[in-house]
Amino acid sequence: MSELTKEGLKLLIPHYYRSEEDLLEEAFRIVIRNKPKIRIELALELYKNKKASLAKSAEIAGLTTIEFKEILADRGIKREIEGDEIPEIDKKIKEVFG
Repeated sequence: MSELTKEGLKLLIPHYYRSEEDLLEEAFRIVIRNKPKIRIELALELYKNKKASLAKSAEIAGLTTIEFKEILADRGIKREIEGDEIPEIDKKIKEVFG
């Protein structure tokens, strides 16, 4: 970290932020907001690691679900299909139709 950065942090944190962590959180939000490629990469990683659903990942990426699906396909990332297991579906069918 440069000397200028260190001095800047000493001045900024006590006057504008409660802690260095608050400053880092805001810096992260600014980077994510202003760098679409980074935002998309973050969303892809969250999706691949099952930390966010398809819809939430698309929202994080700033894309529609369809656009996010296209990126997944372009990168060869398999989509996880969410839904009930077959026995659960069979049970529901029997409940509804007898």
